[in-house]
Amino acid sequence: MISSTRAFLFIGICFCLLKPIYPQTEYPYPGARPSGITLHAFVGGDIQVTPGKKIKGGTLIIRDGKIEAVGKNLKIPDGCREWNCTNQTIYAGFIDPYLLSGTENPKFLVHNHDEHVHATADLSFHGLPSTGQDSGEKGPGFEVSGVHPQRKLTDGLQAEEKKWGELRKFGFTSAHLVPSEGIFRGTGPFVLLSNQEPNELILKNEVSQIIAFDPVGKNSSPPVYPVSLMGVLSVIRQSILETKYANERVQFDIKNQVNLRFMPHIGVQALSRSLGEKKSMPIWIEPGSCLMNAKAMEIAQEFELNKPVIIATGDEWRNPEISLSPHHDYILPMIFPTIPDLPNPEDWEQVSLDQLRAWDHAPSMARLMNEMTRTISFTTSETETGEFHKNLLQSIARGLSENSALASLTTNPAQICGVDKICGTLEATKLANFFIVAGETYFTENPRIESTWIQGRPFFHYPDEGVTDSNSTEKLKEQTSKLAQHPSQLNKPVLHPTSVLFSGFKLWTCENESILLDHDILIENGKISKIGPKLKTDVPKGCKVIFGKGRHLTPGIIDCHSHAMILGRVNESTLPSTAMVRIADVVNSESVNIERQLAGGVTICNLLHGSSNPIGGQNAVIKLRLGESPNKLIFKKAPKGIKFALGENVKQANWGDKYTTRFPQSRMGVKMFFQNRFGAAIVYEKKLKNAASQGLPFRRNLELDAILEIIRGKRFIHCHSYRQDEILVFLRTMEGFGVRVGSLQHVLEGYKVADEIFRHGAGASTFSDWWAYKFEVYDAIPYAGAIMHERGCVVSFNSDSPDHARRLNLEAAKAVKYGGLSEIEALKFVTLNPAKQLGIDPWVGSLQVGKDADIAIWSGNPLDYRSRCVQTWVDGILFHEIEALVKRDKNRAEERLSLVTKAQQSLKKDNSIEPSEKAKSKFFRYSLESACDLYPHSCRSNENHARCLHQ
Repeated sequence: MISSTRAFLFIGICFCLLKPIYPQTEYPYPGARPSGITLHAFVGGDIQVTPGKKIKGGTLIIRDGKIEAVGKNLKIPDGCREWNCTNQTIYAGFIDPYLLSGTENPKFLVHNHDEHVHATADLSFHGLPSTGQDSGEKGPGFEVSGVHPQRKLTDGLQAEEKKWGELRKFGFTSAHLVPSEGIFRGTGPFVLLSNQEPNELILKNEVSQIIAFDPVGKNSSPPVYPVSLMGVLSVIRQSILETKYANERVQFDIKNQVNLRFMPHIGVQALSRSLGEKKSMPIWIEPGSCLMNAKAMEIAQEFELNKPVIIATGDEWRNPEISLSPHHDYILPMIFPTIPDLPNPEDWEQVSLDQLRAWDHAPSMARLMNEMTRTISFTTSETETGEFHKNLLQSIARGLSENSALASLTTNPAQICGVDKICGTLEATKLANFFIVAGETYFTENPRIESTWIQGRPFFHYPDEGVTDSNSTEKLKEQTSKLAQHPSQLNKPVLHPTSVLFSGFKLWTCENESILLDHDILIENGKISKIGPKLKTDVPKGCKVIFGKGRHLTPGIIDCHSHAMILGRVNESTLPSTAMVRIADVVNSESVNIERQLAGGVTICNLLHGSSNPIGGQNAVIKLRLGESPNKLIFKKAPKGIKFALGENVKQANWGDKYTTRFPQSRMGVKMFFQNRFGAAIVYEKKLKNAASQGLPFRRNLELDAILEIIRGKRFIHCHSYRQDEILVFLRTMEGFGVRVGSLQHVLEGYKVADEIFRHGAGASTFSDWWAYKFEVYDAIPYAGAIMHERGCVVSFNSDSPDHARRLNLEAAKAVKYGGLSEIEALKFVTLNPAKQLGIDPWVGSLQVGKDADIAIWSGNPLDYRSRCVQTWVDGILFHEIEALVKRDKNRAEERLSLVTKAQQSLKKDNSIEPSEKAKSKFFRYSLESACDLYPHSCRSNENHARCLHQ
């Protein structure tokens, strides 16, 4: 027995003398873990106290998990364990401010194009009140899917040793764990990246309320509201309004000593902490796209949400002036797209300039954001740690200073997470979170991190044999200059004169019944100031004079029905009424269609919701001001409008047997549904007036607000329609509520009921010669426009297609061929008449003194197929000119060629770190702004429901 004991003792001593092969932390301790010495002195190393302060040969003393002192020549306390840190550098532990958690494979929000999904009944509209089924989480809370601000990641928190262990090896000591699912996603804790028990990990239970612009409904089967980006934004607004109402109601009940007081549900209670006066819980927003960054800032301002932290995408290079703000803090994921090794030269021809720009801009984003924002912080989410470090060095090689990089890993994330008093620097009283690296700096190609300390507990690292440290970033500086351009730098006006005189043109005023010859037109400050003969003798000083030499000048073309510049789905198809969603929220100012349609003489577009529901979303009338922000594209003077629809689309005909549950399923059901919602709006108005008269808080409903605007005559209806019977039923139904319809869109059987349309006062925005593309338009004829015009209707031709929008002048010409209209009347079909239908004719649509200077110049007769649009002016600013467009295209071709050459050269270099699958796939992923142009939408046929034709 004694000999056996001695043998085991001898073996144990031998093991103790051996050099450990694996980190000691991988061995479990029987019983309670020994605490060890808690007083340490790190002597002789360089100490990076803050990003801007470094102590050479200093001393760091820690006691009981906190920093006791830091400086030079400090007295070492008795009983202290000394660590010789000569030729080493000590850094404050890195902080990941946005470590995605909560699911097995958490991911950033990505707004890619995806297939259109069909709707089923959800939040249904039975009876006057809109009280549908609860599609939210089980139990109390908001009734909309994805809205669960009450969720807390602290519930069920466990250390993720594999992931956290890798982060420790690269100097990370703490992180903010964030939920990765939903719209209002809830909160996550700030934790130590240690292997302790959960109770010992948490430094802060909640950091912020996370909001993501995530159309979560498309992930359900069947899909539920919301499946579109505009639907998400509507959900966010309605949820905030619900919370504000609940807070007002509680205060009202307290003030008036109500016995049975209003009790907000747990979702409202959680969200209330981010609203009101105190705002004790900050809000962070993950918008998912460049333009949505700007929308996040707008919503924050609209609801006084302070200055939310914004999670960047890395695509902000597309338009940094819009997407970046000096008043906000940003978090930047370090995911860089990787150039693919394409085997054939022909393959490179398929690589777009957009993809090459994204690749080349990626390493420059950190410097750009550091210069244009309040602060930036880096997150490791969705990157391997080695890849993260490599990308960090590439960012430094592109001009980000090491001090700024260090701040983005320490002080900046500590500040936005609200833990700057305990983390982020190596100052006295702060937590002993730090790491020790061999050599003078961490920012080398292969840093050798000896140990990472978390709250005074060490984690020793054992680098693989043969790993060398170049201690230099010279290799990365080779070929590091950025070649890619910012699109916003190129998409600018060609000319912006204060005044300009057009002389010698043939003027199609669309006011007179003849073409004016020997007349000049003078534009001053974006308005038409004079029209008359021989104006050259009386022009302002410095006026630019353009001679026409027989060319034709017309008003700018107006497209009364477009879906061309819309982000994140044209349809919110999940509900029969989506009057609360707004196209104005999702205008794509980066769309290539703006430039293309300007080249066709188009100056104004009416952006409409799709036709998948009886009551669609609110429209947006925009001017094609190339290079401006979405808000500046919107024509503010245009009356409000909304999209309605009739026919096969809204009753889900030909959608398949799976889609037979959403009301309405018949044409008579469509009529009944209109009566339902208008009746509900009338009841809503009575409650609103009653609450106002009694000083009661009132729960606003964004859907009924919009319908009430229709009843009050403050919002025009633009209704998708085909059959004569439906047109008559719809007009009579609206007349029953005292509503005049603004325009009937498509209206292909309108020629059968032209007199009734004229008597009602609706406009008719139709197609020139499309027919028989589905059953309900078999009776369409190309003479419809001319017939309705002869019966007194205001008729326009629209595109419903980004492609046709570029040739609307030729669509107008078809009214001459089919119906024998005069050329002047035919041109009005795409100028003055759509302006009347949209209620904007006081300002645009014709050449008249006082109107906006929206004009198009043509090489010949604008109705001649051989004519080209030479110039397009919007508000007196030249946005399109053929010569400038040719030059711009040439510059793009040269830029693309230089980027292809650079990309091919980069493949020849030795890459020591294999890029992740995420980095490989990101190269082929188009941003939301680009993807929406790849899949145009048309609401002409049922095919748009079955095929991947729109966002």
